[in-house]
Parts: sequence; structure tokens; C-alpha cells
Amino acid sequence: MADPKTLDSAELRFIAMDMDGTILDEGYQLSPRVVQTLNRLQRQGKKLIIATGRIYAAAHGFLRGAFEPDAFVCTNGADIYGPHGTRIAAHHIPEQALPALAAAGRHHAGHELLFCCYAGDQWIYEHPSAMVDFYEKRSGVRGLRQSFDSLAGESIQKFLAIGPHETLLSMREEIVNSADGLLETAFSHETMLEIMASGVSKRRGLEECLRYFDGTLDEAVAFGDAENDLEMLKAVKAGVAMGNSHASIQAEVPFVTESVDEDGVARFLERIFGL
Repeated sequence: MADPKTLDSAELRFIAMDMDGTILDEGYQLSPRVVQTLNRLQRQGKKLIIATGRIYAAAHGFLRGAFEPDAFVCTNGADIYGPHGTRIAAHHIPEQALPALAAAGRHHAGHELLFCCYAGDQWIYEHPSAMVDFYEKRSGVRGLRQSFDSLAGESIQKFLAIGPHETLLSMREEIVNSADGLLETAFSHETMLEIMASGVSKRRGLEECLRYFDGTLDEAVAFGDAENDLEMLKAVKAGVAMGNSHASIQAEVPFVTESVDEDGVARFLERIFGL
């Protein structure tokens, strides 16, 4: 693991952060120490960027009153927003991939699996699941039950499968094999499989976001805890895995900080910026 003291803090203009498991704990709460540190650095001129699997409404809603990010990389890079929620770019699911996704969801439909998608600010599921209540609480958005066939012509940001890891591995293989290269998949948690348009990732979304600010990945420090963060963490100047992330994630990035419950983001930033 690299020594944070080797970093030149003056070169780090941007702070990119995942949300769940990084700045939000298991109860979806923000630590006062993290909030204080981020606000302090923002006042010093650092730009704060959220890089999350959440849609913009769900991400912004959980941060309201704590701090106001300068930009959002949402739905794992499918939607990018600048200051005041101005949309910078959108890279959504191609319509020709919808039949394969609907088929995969129906093949694996069950009480323990939730398969849903986002259209605008609404998430939609076709089959009832014990996970609906859980995900409504996590997302802060009520789910809508309707047939995926009714979504033809809609702009779909992503699909999401929540359930047992082994089931999700099987679903992932099925989707990859049937979608003709149209889709990208990544785990945001061992029980959550994210499905986006091909080429979409937090890394590419962050890179696109930074161009909007005339910045580069070499001017960014980024924090994350899951597979969908890994490409981003490996691409920036200072990629930081949370202490609560899996050992396989920590092994692939240069820096590791304390867990989300130990204010890992704040502690690392305090060390490198001398707060």
C-alpha cells in the first residue's frame, strides 16, 4: 500500500466519492465528521463529485442539508450532472437490449430476487419480491409494478438485480451471453448486480465530468468500496478503498482508509490536506 504522504495535495483539485458503504453507513446516514471535512475542503476550492449507482434524485435527496456537491456521476456513469443539477451527458440502455433483460428477469423471478429498472425518477419491477420494501427504503423512492414490455420507447438508465450472490452470478453470465455486447455489468454489493449500457462505468463518467471542469483524472482523489468503483479507483491519481471493502478491492488500489463507520473518507482527506 502506498504512503499518502507521497501525494501532492495541491495537485488534487477534485474529490470523487461513492455513497453507500463509503459516505453513507448501513443506516444510510452521513457522519458529521465527513460532512464537516467535505464542506471545509469545498470552501478551500476543492470540487466535490458524487459517483454513485443511485439516480440523481435519490443521491441528491440523501445529501440535502449536509453538503452540495459540485457534480454527480449517477447510475454508475449513465447520467452526469454539473452544478445545480444541469445534465452534462446521458448514456442509457439501448432499446434492442430490453428483450434479453426482460427474459433474464423472468427466468430468475422469485421471492428472494428483485429485478428492476430505472426510467427517469421511477424504478419499475415486474414480479413481486420480498426485497421491494428493502429497496424502497434504500432508494428513498417507491417502486412501480408493471410489465417490462410496456417500457418500449422509454429511456432506461439501468437495470438492477438484488438477491443471492450465486443467483446474480448466473444472471450476469446469461445477460452477457445474450445481449450481443450491448450491456455492461458490475456488482455494487455482493447482493446487487448493476446493468448499464456498454461502455458505461464510473471511471468513464468521472472522466467526462472532469472534462466539463477542465480537469483530468490525475487531479482527482476517489473513494469507493465495491466492484463498480474499482475501475475509477485505479484510474485516478489517488484511488482509495474503504476499510469495509472486500480484500480483493483493497488489493488492487494504492490506498486504503478506515471503514465508513470510522469516518474513513474524512480521515484520509484530513491526512493528505493537513486538516
